[in-house]
Amino acid sequence: MINNEIITELERIVGEDYISNEPEITFLYHYDFITAEPEGICDAVIMPNSAEEVQEIVKLANKFRIPIVPWVSGINFGATANPVKGGIVVDLRRLNRIIEVNSDDMYAVIEGGTTWADLQGYLQKNHPDLRAGITWSPPGTGVVASCLCYGMFDLGMLGGTGAEFINGLEVVLGSGELVKVGSCCLSDCWYGRQPLPDLAGLFIGWEGSTGIVTKAAVKLWPKLPFRKDYIFLGPTMDVGIPVILKLSKLGLGICDIVIQNYGWLQSSLGGNEKKVPIDPREKKLPDFAAIITTQAYTEKQHEAQCEAIEMVCKEGKLVEAPGVNPEELLGTMPIQLWGCWNFSRGGGGEWIGSYCSTRDITTYYNLARKVALNHGHTPQFYSRLLFGGHYCVARTNINFNKNDPKDIESARNILKEIHEQVQSLDGVVMYKAPEWAHQVYRDKTLPSTSELILKIKRMLDPNNIMNPGHGWVKGD
Repeated sequence: MINNEIITELERIVGEDYISNEPEITFLYHYDFITAEPEGICDAVIMPNSAEEVQEIVKLANKFRIPIVPWVSGINFGATANPVKGGIVVDLRRLNRIIEVNSDDMYAVIEGGTTWADLQGYLQKNHPDLRAGITWSPPGTGVVASCLCYGMFDLGMLGGTGAEFINGLEVVLGSGELVKVGSCCLSDCWYGRQPLPDLAGLFIGWEGSTGIVTKAAVKLWPKLPFRKDYIFLGPTMDVGIPVILKLSKLGLGICDIVIQNYGWLQSSLGGNEKKVPIDPREKKLPDFAAIITTQAYTEKQHEAQCEAIEMVCKEGKLVEAPGVNPEELLGTMPIQLWGCWNFSRGGGGEWIGSYCSTRDITTYYNLARKVALNHGHTPQFYSRLLFGGHYCVARTNINFNKNDPKDIESARNILKEIHEQVQSLDGVVMYKAPEWAHQVYRDKTLPSTSELILKIKRMLDPNNIMNPGHGWVKGD
């Protein structure tokens, strides 16, 4: 599809050092780092250094009807950047500059390829009194990608999903046009999306199928001097979740609440899956754990917050985890969580992750747990309460050996069965969904809603070149 003439044109845009169609290079972009969703070999990889270069690449792709896939690090955790239709992978890692940090309005303007390591390192050096909400993912994953895909941050109780951390965007549309949305479209201030028509939703949740984000403003938060992390344990989710839901509504300076089952907690602690019982309840082990983080400005304020948290948890028959230092655990969490999947060489994992009502967390877990145990797998469950407890995310991970096709297929079938079971709960919507799940939602959505989504896609990407084969709009 991509001949020498096109390669020459791409070299003209970025320079010959930043474009390749060599098999040993394109191979590096063909799969998701963890999941086992369909792979795809791209025809070329290009690394632009400016929004203008991205525009030229997209315009050239339109001219020749070449698929375009935006890409940051390849640690996608959802296969959303697999080039299943071939084409050009636009590697954004050179677009990793921190343009501005506004300490008054507490936001950072960053480029589309900025990683958590880039942003956190910059803040620690230049603005130590501010912090970003971060995901439990490796430092090399993309900040903007996490926001656009509704990622869960460790300030989620304050700010909601990553999408709600977005103040504004600069985007190259699928047509090659450059747009800005939010207050930045009228000024140099990126303080928010109000009171203009909120066009950020044209790019949030679309998995790169409407455009490539070249700049974004993300909210920052003050780093307060007093902080405490708790891990409380309980026998089952049925016992622990009502206590945590009560706690989420009491206004105690809590910035993060994470619920884990025994399997996920052992992964967080770096445990070996082979040493974890398939059903911890049979061994009388706690199958509920809550990680709670609170912060305050004064010592007395913090003492009162912590006293209330401890009182509510103990009244609910929860106990603090013995022998575990929460601060040390959370300090290494993005690295330790690799234990969720990579227990041994060739380890892999995939999940059913959904946004849902907080009232359904317990039922969601019990349904998923039953399916996993029926197939002889240890369920790894995780839930995060978001935006003051207004809603939550719930997800179950199933491990597999990436070198064993039968094991991969077995894990995927388990996840499909879990997905079918939890659809009985009203409001469960899968995020970072694979194609088979997207098809379920296309069938459930009102036809007029589906048509509206399709109209928007056609308007922003008239030649259907943006990440075809992914997202709510199927690109064939």
